[in-house]
Amino acid sequence: MAGLGAMLIGMIGGGIAWICMIVSIWIFAAVVFIDAYRHGMKAWLWALMALLFNYYSLPVYIYVRIKKATLKCGSCGTKVGDKMSFCPGCGVTVQKFDDGAIAKKVLKYALIVIAIFSIIGVAYIAIDGIVNY
Repeated sequence: MAGLGAMLIGMIGGGIAWICMIVSIWIFAAVVFIDAYRHGMKAWLWALMALLFNYYSLPVYIYVRIKKATLKCGSCGTKVGDKMSFCPGCGVTVQKFDDGAIAKKVLKYALIVIAIFSIIGVAYIAIDGIVNY
């Protein structure tokens, strides 16, 4: 009977893990869609890639996003050229923030997190294979 209880706990835990994974992938796809839409990219295409390839599509998305990054006015968000001193949208003195620099930091940490979770997943599969044989 002890084996039945352990099996039931394993099934419940596995079900909860799958539900959490599916929900996190849908949230990830929604965040990618919103960010792509905000930056004038093909939002539906990127959201579909996020759903199909999960977190492995993140480095590709961020790389493309860095290439499309522009400097924006800190006041109104209008695109501003590198050499401009005043915003063409609101006329204030430009206090630029670099959208690409933020994306580069996110890319770095995303790659680290993907590597850690991949290593944990492979280790779990290896340990599970050893224990169950």
